[in-house]
Amino acid sequence: MKQRTVIILWSIAIVLGIAAYFVKFHGNETVGSQTNRVAGDKVLPKLPIRELTSVTLQQGDELTTLVRGENNLWTVKERGHYPANHELLRNLLGTLHEVKVTQGFPCSAKHFGKFGLAKESEEASDLGLKVSMNNSSGETLAEAYLGKYSGTGRGDAGRFIRVTGDDSGIYAVGETFPGVYADAPSWLEKQFLSIQNIQSVKVSAPSDPNFVSWELRREGNQASSQFKLADLGEKESMQVTSTAPLRNLFSYSSFQDVLSKEEAGASANPDAKLKRQAVIQTFDGITYQLAYWPQKEPATESHDPESPLPPAQAAWLLTVNITAELPKERSKQADEKAEDAARLDAEFATRQNQLKEQLEQSRVFEGRIYQVGHTTLTALQKNRSDFVTSKAPAVDSPSVAIPPVHQP
Repeated sequence: MKQRTVIILWSIAIVLGIAAYFVKFHGNETVGSQTNRVAGDKVLPKLPIRELTSVTLQQGDELTTLVRGENNLWTVKERGHYPANHELLRNLLGTLHEVKVTQGFPCSAKHFGKFGLAKESEEASDLGLKVSMNNSSGETLAEAYLGKYSGTGRGDAGRFIRVTGDDSGIYAVGETFPGVYADAPSWLEKQFLSIQNIQSVKVSAPSDPNFVSWELRREGNQASSQFKLADLGEKESMQVTSTAPLRNLFSYSSFQDVLSKEEAGASANPDAKLKRQAVIQTFDGITYQLAYWPQKEPATESHDPESPLPPAQAAWLLTVNITAELPKERSKQADEKAEDAARLDAEFATRQNQLKEQLEQSRVFEGRIYQVGHTTLTALQKNRSDFVTSKAPAVDSPSVAIPPVHQP
């Protein structure tokens, strides 16, 4: 082989080696440098959270507007400015402010749909969840789209994201933004009624003449006592186990949605006989007046005999009205000692302040129509007959004749 040929071959080998080196060790840097943000950069480094007065979330036909009002209370505009889930909103804004890029992907707008970041698309899965953050003047201070989930295994879960105004590409981040959707119900503060120290429960059906109203009261006027029917007959006995659900009424309860009068009227079951009213009184002097009625049965597809799932039950509509007559003074015993009286007075004052705060917090539930699950009101859908059983008639013991004893 000629010396010139050898030199040419060695030159080609060196060039290929250098090219391979740069591809292997600098290829990612070359790709990453094509986006405005690189790994380690914050996605929204200058997000002015304190200046935000509204946040809009939109995806397809879903739209939710969160508005900041007095005392920094955020509400959901599409639900009559019902209180918003503050923790969920705080997590969203805090994450958007702190989240960092794990990898940048140069990408043109025509490919956004592949990452679930498209602004418009006929395919729902291609649409991004747009989060617009605005100030009091209506100016959009920051806007980002949340897309499909990224990562292929444990420990690398994340999501694709793009920033409005950054046309250099899209980014993968190490956050999934759990619970963040564009529908209004998911943004409602779901903390619901908390009724404690129940003294009595009365249920009636004003439009159903065949319904037998019932009232349960706690014996001995103590919160730990068993419930008993106020009009229990002589030939009736209580089924104590049937009153157990009332002891934890509305415990850990929630609701599905808040409806307008028009929405409630259109979805309600037209049978007025199904409407119920309940009056719940507590030992603390608080009275809860509830009205509840079912919605129309949900539309079901043709029954599949092989499907083990039962048909869906209709949700219920619920309204709440709250009144209170809190005691102004503590009932004192005649033989109280001075040190005991001072302690009891302090406990009474503390308890009254707690009740006033609880009452004030409960005012948010008034004037609303709630959509709740069927099981939330199960305890208040019972009939009077569910609480009693007939006493067994007394059976006379047969008389036994005792033969006379003869004295010898």
